[in-house]
Amino acid sequence: MSIDLSPRWDEFAVYLPAIQEWYSKNVHASKKLEKSRPFPNGLKLSDLDYMNPKSKLWHYKYGLYSAGQFKKHDTKECSVSLRDRTLDANGESKTIILGDSGGFQIGMGSFSGTEHLKKIKDANEMCEAWRQCGDVRDNVVDWLCATSDYAMTIDMPLWVLVSKTSKSPFKICSREQLTQLTIENLEHIKQNKHGKTKWLNVIQGTNEEDTEYWWSRVKKYKFDGWALAGSVGWRGGLDSVMYNVLRMRDDGAFEDGQDWMHVLGVSQPTWAVMLTAIQLSLREKCNPKLRISYDSASPFQTVGMARKLIRYPKFTKDLKSWVMTSQPSPLSSSYADGGKQFHFPFQSPLGDMMNLEHLNVKSGLFENKPTDIFSDLLLMNHTLYVYVRAFLEANEMVFMRPSEASLYTPPEIMDAVEIIHDLITSDSWMAKYKKHKDYLNRISKKIKKESEAPSAAVEDEVR
Repeated sequence: MSIDLSPRWDEFAVYLPAIQEWYSKNVHASKKLEKSRPFPNGLKLSDLDYMNPKSKLWHYKYGLYSAGQFKKHDTKECSVSLRDRTLDANGESKTIILGDSGGFQIGMGSFSGTEHLKKIKDANEMCEAWRQCGDVRDNVVDWLCATSDYAMTIDMPLWVLVSKTSKSPFKICSREQLTQLTIENLEHIKQNKHGKTKWLNVIQGTNEEDTEYWWSRVKKYKFDGWALAGSVGWRGGLDSVMYNVLRMRDDGAFEDGQDWMHVLGVSQPTWAVMLTAIQLSLREKCNPKLRISYDSASPFQTVGMARKLIRYPKFTKDLKSWVMTSQPSPLSSSYADGGKQFHFPFQSPLGDMMNLEHLNVKSGLFENKPTDIFSDLLLMNHTLYVYVRAFLEANEMVFMRPSEASLYTPPEIMDAVEIIHDLITSDSWMAKYKKHKDYLNRISKKIKKESEAPSAAVEDEVR
C-alpha cells in the first residue's frame, strides 16, 4: 500500500528535493523497462516518481526544479512538467514545485546563453552585455511560469566576488553593479511574469554589510515571498539567519500575501527543525499562512556522484547522532547472477521490495561496473525516501509536547527552539538577540562540525 507523507508535513518547514532532469525524464510515465531486466515485482518506472500520487511506493508533494540544468529553456516532457496539478480535497495542489532561476549556474559561469560573456574584460561592458541578454531572461521567466507553482527571481549572486571556484564572467563586477543588475531583473520579472506562478525575491550577501546593502535595495519588490541564499541563509549560521529574519519581519516581509520563504541548499535534520521553529513562530507573530522550505540535491548527488547510500540518523540526545551519514552502496558484479537470494538490507517502501539482483545486472570479465541507469533510479528513490522520512521524524520528535520531546532530543536543539520563539514573538528583540547570539553561533558551529564528519552525506555547493 502506497504511503502518502505529505499530510504529516502541514505544520513543519518542508524539504524540497532538488530534482535532477535526468531522474525526472527517466521516471516519466512514458518510459518503458526492458522485459528481461530484473525489477521489483509489480512496479513500473513511474512508481519511482515520488511526486506521482498514484505511485505504488510512496508520495510526497514537494520538490525543487532548476532552470540552470537546461541548455534550452523549453518545457520538455518529464515527471515534473507533466505532474498532477489538480486540487486535493483541501483545495491544495497535489504537487508543488519551486522553480530555481539558475543563480548557482550564473555564479559558476555555466548558465546557458551567457557563454559569450566570458570574453568581456570590462565591468561596465559586462553589465551592458547582460542587459542585451533579453532572450535569455525571457526564456527563463517563461520556463518558470510554465513549470513552477513558485519561482525564485533571477539574482546575480554576490558570492562570485569571494568564491575560489567560480568561473563566472561577473566576477569582474562590483557589489553595486551586481545588485543593480538584479534590480533590473526584478523589474523585468515584474513586467513579464504571467500565469499563476508566485515569485520569491532572492536575498544575497557575503557578510553583514553586503546583506544590508542588498536588502535596502531590493526589499521594495514584495512579490509573494523570499529566498535566502549564500551567507544570508544557513551557511551564515543560525545567529545570522535569525538576525536577517528579524530585520525582514520588522520591514513587513512576512505580511499576508508574502506567504513563502525558502532557504537554499540545506538538508540536515538539525536545520529542518530550526526552520520549522522559525515558521511556527512567524505564523504566530505575523502570518498564519507562512510556509518555509529548504532544498538540496544531496539524495541524487550521494547516489550518482559518490556511489553511496544514506542511513537514517539514530536521533539520540547526543547532537552527533542528528546527521545524515553515508556508506557504500551494495554494488558488485558478484550479485548479478545470484542476487535474487540477497535482500536489499535497508528499509524504505522500495527497499522492502528489492533484491540485490535488481541493482546489479551486469557481470563478466569485461564489465566496468555492475549497474545500469535503472540501478541509479532505484537507489535514488530509496535515498529520497530516507531524506524525507528522516526530516519528518526529526520534526515530529522535537515538536511533540516539550516534556516528552526533552526525553529524546539534544538539549542544544530544545534551547535553540525556545530562543527562536522568544526572539520572533518579541517586539523589541535586539537586546535578547545580543544576549543569545554567541550561543546560537556555537550551536551552528557544532552542527557544521558534525555534518562535515567523514561519514556525512554529500552537501550541496553554495547558492
